[in-house]
Amino acid sequence: STEPEREDWSPSYQPKDNSARSIVAYVLPVFTCYKLSGVNAYGFNEPSSDREFHDAALMLHASVHQNSIRNPNSNSSYDYEMVALVHRGIQSCAGGSNRTQMLKDLGYRVEIVREPIHKINIENDYLRNHAPRNNGGRAGMREMIRLYAFKMVEYPIVVLVDTTTWLLHPPDAIFDTLLNGPHGHEWAESHPDHIVRDTFYPNGTIATADTLPTELDIMFTRDYSSMQQGDWTTGISLAFVPIRPSLQTFRKLITVYQKTSYGAAHGWENKGYAKYAGSMQTKGLLTYFFSEIRPHRKLELHRCIYNNLADVPYIAGKRGGSDNCRDVKEHKRLPDGTPMPCTDCRIQEWGKIVVANYAICQSPWVCPWIENPGNIPLLVPTLAMCRRFHEHWFATRLAVENIVVNEAQRTKNRGTFKQDVFKGYCMPGGERGGAYLAMEMSTILPPNGFGNTGLPVIRVQGQ
Repeated sequence: STEPEREDWSPSYQPKDNSARSIVAYVLPVFTCYKLSGVNAYGFNEPSSDREFHDAALMLHASVHQNSIRNPNSNSSYDYEMVALVHRGIQSCAGGSNRTQMLKDLGYRVEIVREPIHKINIENDYLRNHAPRNNGGRAGMREMIRLYAFKMVEYPIVVLVDTTTWLLHPPDAIFDTLLNGPHGHEWAESHPDHIVRDTFYPNGTIATADTLPTELDIMFTRDYSSMQQGDWTTGISLAFVPIRPSLQTFRKLITVYQKTSYGAAHGWENKGYAKYAGSMQTKGLLTYFFSEIRPHRKLELHRCIYNNLADVPYIAGKRGGSDNCRDVKEHKRLPDGTPMPCTDCRIQEWGKIVVANYAICQSPWVCPWIENPGNIPLLVPTLAMCRRFHEHWFATRLAVENIVVNEAQRTKNRGTFKQDVFKGYCMPGGERGGAYLAMEMSTILPPNGFGNTGLPVIRVQGQ
């Protein structure tokens, strides 16, 4: 059965805090299971057990709460709702815990869904045959449940997130802009360093937006972390994607996916949107859709502020050349003939970072650590920023355990591995650094989630 249709963008969910400007749904798609032994089949950043999944979901909730109006220590004006889109086929993994109930216990509204697009309805032969394996075979077409975020018109704003997403500061300014259209542009005009006006198209052209969109459907950053020399196409990052939901947009996305041509070499409409992981799935579809079909209803955000990966900004072995930057728009020379510096998110001012992303740093629950980064000069600034990200996560966990979790359920932070960063939640002897001490699986938040619990402002080393 399908959901009853709703009017286009008719928000019905109201903030729990009456003084809130509006409410934001943070949507976590859940579409994979874990590999039960050895290295995680989906990389270092996906939870590899029920215990890790539990902690990832709870801490993502804490991060959002910490930067909402319901935390009196934040300066936010926005309330929130945590929503999990759970694929119906992976509600539990290999006889493990019921993840649907777990998410409900951790304060999430849970929606059980199936793929929004069926393989039989894809007209293009190449796309139909290859899309299920396009992202390393990690989830097939299941990962496209992300598109349901556009259908959630009961919320004025929806934000796609994943388990690598971590909020450091309230994103109120971009929510104002998304909600208010042209009336919210004062912030964007007065903070030009927060937005990106130049767009690189796969045909080699660079277009500059002289004016901001009068209406917005989506905001995003781009993912440059996998860029390779000579192949400069990239897609949007799916770790933090603010959306103005619309049934019309949802239906159009489905139609475009089912009917648009896709070439093996040049992707969507043979225009060059191809060759990166996910180019045939949600990542590629949204990149193509908001570049070619609705190019004037998007706003690209600065990745160092709204999706800071602490990634190396230039291609190894190319440092110092005019084409060394992963962002092809920076392949320029300055008036004195020297190469244009690459945008380096590793040296971004801490107080301006709104959203961090653990995809490069590795997830906190693997207690990652490299003892002598000086032996790998390229990684020194990356590891410095990563350690601050990890310290912030673990300091927040310590606050959550002490303030929110029932005393009988608190994990004793007895870990002795790099306590200044991991706050006692890692023991020596892990595969990639320390051995993680997980929370009690019986942790259940009250019916109102974190309520109006005050979580402290977290300060980290070097701040």
